[in-house]
Amino acid sequence: MRVIEGLQKIERLKKPVLTIGNFDGIHIGHQKIIEQVKNMAEEIGGISVVMTFDPHPLHVLKPEKILGLITPLPVKKRIFDKFGIDVLLVIKFENELRELNAEEFVRTILLKKIGISGLVLGSDFRFGRDAEGDVNLIENFSKKHGFSFIKIDPVALDGEKVGSNKIRKMIIDGDVKKAAQFLGRPFTIVGRVIYGAGIGKKIGYPTANLAFFENQLLPKNGVYVTEIEFRGQRFPSVTNVGLKPTFRYDRISIETHILNFHEDIYGMELEVIFYERIRDEERFASVKELIRAIEEDIRKAEILLNLKT
Repeated sequence: MRVIEGLQKIERLKKPVLTIGNFDGIHIGHQKIIEQVKNMAEEIGGISVVMTFDPHPLHVLKPEKILGLITPLPVKKRIFDKFGIDVLLVIKFENELRELNAEEFVRTILLKKIGISGLVLGSDFRFGRDAEGDVNLIENFSKKHGFSFIKIDPVALDGEKVGSNKIRKMIIDGDVKKAAQFLGRPFTIVGRVIYGAGIGKKIGYPTANLAFFENQLLPKNGVYVTEIEFRGQRFPSVTNVGLKPTFRYDRISIETHILNFHEDIYGMELEVIFYERIRDEERFASVKELIRAIEEDIRKAEILLNLKT
């Protein structure tokens, strides 16, 4: 996948079929749009293109509102690449873009700069200054300027509309199992392994401490059954998200005990794959109590991951 970052670096592409959005989470609704983009591109002998924004527009329009991202940009790039997108356009959401009205956006960016042959959008898509443009306007533009346009309706799962905000709340509430259904894959956090206090090693259960991306959405504090993906392989693990109250830490950390794993991975990038929350984070009266809890966490993880019956 080719990545083009910045409005000034955008160029005309060969028969591009484009979709536009924040795509936080790249959930099953987003995936329906992406599949249609790829299908249309294949039909016309063109290329599939996604335009997304960095930072998230809410970080610019409402900086006082903290918005954790389900998929920070580096993770988003990995997922789009896995889905077979040809070109990813990463546009900085700044004044030059914000001040364009709907017609100027279509004429100067979509037609003149990119030269779109097709456009696929979710039915609730809004664009242009003050979000004045919608899919009805796009439909009129498509007839006027001769590009194909497909509108994709929202996807529902068990009677609930699938959306990034809904998934974000599930993750914040610790319901990563349900979030996985709406995402179409487990929720993951990617980060680099850093040195911690070494407490896990001292008590016989070493952990990988993860430095995660800025603005990464974190699940509710607690203990989770997880796997880690490292160099293309997956390993069962138990992950604690929180403040480690037994040891009175004052900042949130993510630390993973990888079962039967003895490699030196400091400085390496890991992906932690969250399957299920199994308990709250607790403050234990002694290290012995903590060890007993960890042993029980591992037992539950082995059962949930079908390692033991």
